[in-house]
Amino acid sequence: MRRLPIILASLTIAGIIYGSIQATAQQKMSLSIDKAVELGLANSKAVHASNSKIGAAEAKVSETNTGQLPSLTFQGGYTRLSNIEATSFSVPGSPTKITIAEPVLDNIVLKLSLQQPIFTGFRLASTIKIAELSADAAKIDLLKDKSDVAFALRSAYWNMYKANELKKVNDENVAQVEGHLKDMQSMQRNGIATNNDVLKIQVQLSDAKLRQIDAKNMVLLSQVSLNNYLGQPLTTEIELATKSQAGVRDMPAWETSMETAKKQRPEVQAAEIRMKAAEENITVAKSGWYPQISVGANYYFNNPNQRIFPQQAEFTGTWDVGVNLSMSLWNWGATGYQAKQAELQVAQSQDAIGLLKEGINVEVTQSYLNLTQMQEKVKVAKEGVTQAEENVRLTNERLKNGVAISTDVLDADFALLTSKTNYTNAVVDVEIAAARLQKALGAE
Repeated sequence: MRRLPIILASLTIAGIIYGSIQATAQQKMSLSIDKAVELGLANSKAVHASNSKIGAAEAKVSETNTGQLPSLTFQGGYTRLSNIEATSFSVPGSPTKITIAEPVLDNIVLKLSLQQPIFTGFRLASTIKIAELSADAAKIDLLKDKSDVAFALRSAYWNMYKANELKKVNDENVAQVEGHLKDMQSMQRNGIATNNDVLKIQVQLSDAKLRQIDAKNMVLLSQVSLNNYLGQPLTTEIELATKSQAGVRDMPAWETSMETAKKQRPEVQAAEIRMKAAEENITVAKSGWYPQISVGANYYFNNPNQRIFPQQAEFTGTWDVGVNLSMSLWNWGATGYQAKQAELQVAQSQDAIGLLKEGINVEVTQSYLNLTQMQEKVKVAKEGVTQAEENVRLTNERLKNGVAISTDVLDADFALLTSKTNYTNAVVDVEIAAARLQKALGAE
């Protein structure tokens, strides 16, 4: 009885919190699990970030492709020169000097250059291929992120479903104990039951109400979590439209699941694409052994133009066209070392794919066995509920006949509560285990 004020205070506080949250709720919505996944993916920041990475990777492809196209650049400059004597010469036998050109002190240079690579030792083609493969890998990464987000959404959905079901179970338990209390108080008034029998049920009712408070809080917390994944206001009230099947799921053969996962998992596909990119990087590294050839053209519009003699303070246009060739004759083996690094990176990628597949084997096996175990638990838990309900019925009959005591009734009620809780947990665990297996197989 000393706990009664604490319990009443807890109930009051919980009621205030629950009421305030309900009062500030912005909207109500009915939500199926498929709609939850769709909405969550649309609002997911992780998915949005992955789409941004794809956009950046595709922009990188476009940037890299420009390397094989001609480039046009413009240069301009102005220089002020110090004053010097005019260029002149003396005529033999005559004191007169003939001036050839006056100094031009203001120099303006305008240059337009066109460059086109011809051969880059296969570096440019491989660089473009690497960029394209990186973009493909980014698209596969998006599938992985979607799979992760979808699993998180399904887990949050079923956890809220579990919280709702457990709240129903606890509400039923409170109502059941309250009914026993009324019956026992009536029996006490008739002199059939003692005050101690009534007190026992009151204590049981207090414990049941405490569990009821926890169950209400779990509903609110799970709803907040689901709203967070959905990207909507945390106070939005959600009515779950999808019900648990509470039955045995069709499962593919274990060997088939393993092969399916290795082919479908986005991580494997992305890793294999990146390994191809690493192979192209070997070609990029070896390009240093080849000559680099390009053609170019320049147009000059200078004042004065150095090619014009004598120099005059006026703009004059000239041009040139040429072929450029450059080749590293000796760099102390740097190109060879770069090629070796690229080859070892490919070997590392191969080992990483092997480790990834081994991890997938373990994950699929664990998910497969976990789902099998959860389905077996549902069968056992369902039998437990049936047995507990029958036990409650028989105990109530015995109490009416004066054979059972209040403790027997309370034990039967608690056993029924436990069995229903176990059944609810098992049913939802099957749904989460099925979603985990779906994710392990590489499905969204």
